[in-house]
Amino acid sequence: MIRAGIIYCVNIHPYQLIAYEPLATALEAVPGACVISQAEVWDAIGDQFPRTRPFMTPGLYEEALNSFANNLSSGSYPCVIGIGGGTACDSAKFVAAHLDLPLILAPSALTVDAPFTDSVAVRREGKIHYMGPIVPTKIVIDTALIQSAPPALNRGGIGDLISIHTALHDWRIAADRQGEPYDHEIARCSAEILKTLERHAHDIQEVSEAGIILLAQLFCEEVALCYEAKSSRPEEGSEHHILYNLEYRTGKTYLHGPAVVLCAILAAHLQGNTPAYLTRLANSCGVDYMPESLGIGWDALSEALLTANEYTQQDQLPYTFLQAFPPTPQRVEAALNWLSKHGGERS
Repeated sequence: MIRAGIIYCVNIHPYQLIAYEPLATALEAVPGACVISQAEVWDAIGDQFPRTRPFMTPGLYEEALNSFANNLSSGSYPCVIGIGGGTACDSAKFVAAHLDLPLILAPSALTVDAPFTDSVAVRREGKIHYMGPIVPTKIVIDTALIQSAPPALNRGGIGDLISIHTALHDWRIAADRQGEPYDHEIARCSAEILKTLERHAHDIQEVSEAGIILLAQLFCEEVALCYEAKSSRPEEGSEHHILYNLEYRTGKTYLHGPAVVLCAILAAHLQGNTPAYLTRLANSCGVDYMPESLGIGWDALSEALLTANEYTQQDQLPYTFLQAFPPTPQRVEAALNWLSKHGGERS
């Protein structure tokens, strides 16, 4: 049974689970599997797999997922296969745990680190909650399939890597002000991921095969460091919390990767933590993170920043600069003005 909260007990490096193979090969190996996808993904790729009849995810609201999993419990399946983005993969994790079946994940684009983690991000009363652990037996990386996705999806996947920059800053603040344990070696290794990403930004921008393989490897490294730290501190901090609050207040969900990039840039400005470094890195990877492109209003963004401290305290999220130095209207206005002037520039 899947449990509430994140339980870090995985002793396997996610990279050991990766199989670089065509998705068709994985599907043929387990006939009769319970395949879960999402409508927009299957509309784009379904013609390639005419014998596969997937169930479509109802989304990540916990009540809907419970009903979905209960409806599938009457079937007899050898395993569950999740095909798609983070929503499909997390839905498949939930169902596999509910039915106590082996799990295979096959991301159709590397939009988020969800296929590589052992947790499920469910929504409860509009807020994100993590449940787990649930670990796949295999993660299928079909590079040709992933490259066939709209390029912006894979480029934006760097959001769950760029967040390292602000997350490590928050971790240091929590250590200094709250006495939270801080692992210098894990933090150093996490920062190295950003340096590797910077060196290979062209491959990400081009969505080359090398770029896809690199992105998968870096996600695995990031997740493994979180397992070692027994927390998400090496990768997640105020930037994710700001996005969670934004989605809670607007009642909308946004394309995760670019939205995290946007929130990381703003968090970095509010932290006094070289936001220009993040804009240069995101620009060189070809990410379009400006609010207008993501369907995010500037007023909604301002409100999310101003109320993020309240949200984190109500939801008892880990300590970050949001609690240590709550954003003021003046600082938020300065951050948004800086983004308006400098964001999206191409070097």
